[in-house]
Amino acid sequence: MVTYRQSCKWSRFTWFMTVLVIGFLGLLGCMNSPRPCDEWMHFTVRALLLALVVCAAYYCPLFIEVNHTHFHIVRLLRKKAIPLAEIAVAIPFSIKNKQMWCLCGAGGFAGFWGWYSVSGIGRFFLYATRLDTLLLIQLKSGRKYLVSCENPAKMARFIQHYQYRAQQIKRQAAATKETAAQ
Repeated sequence: MVTYRQSCKWSRFTWFMTVLVIGFLGLLGCMNSPRPCDEWMHFTVRALLLALVVCAAYYCPLFIEVNHTHFHIVRLLRKKAIPLAEIAVAIPFSIKNKQMWCLCGAGGFAGFWGWYSVSGIGRFFLYATRLDTLLLIQLKSGRKYLVSCENPAKMARFIQHYQYRAQQIKRQAAATKETAAQ
């Protein structure tokens, strides 16, 4: 089967916030101070910068892809795989004119990732590099994900197509099994 892939392109705001945060923390970490008690501050700032970079590498999406069995959110350090059978809804979503609250996560540093809340859909996990092209993935369990991609409508169609094909294959296998049993 064919795998359909879309990249997650960074917005200008994401680039700006990432450069600003790394530059500011890097500058703080490199400053020299004559007081010995400031060594703890330098250590703390460097540890914070390292933690932010590791979190960004763990959560910031590079691209998303769908194949005949799974929907993947591919990140630098890990790949999140969601079986297509667990996806209840896959639709493009716009947060324009909606109040979005960050419950825990990053609001621009290496993208937008973490737990957020928006009126209308409630709490969800966001894997995004820009907020104008989002795809809502809702699982049958009720868990929700918002993911950024180049063309959310096309990605939603591919997910629905692969889900339909998987159902057809299951029906054909059941029919073949039933015919063989007779």
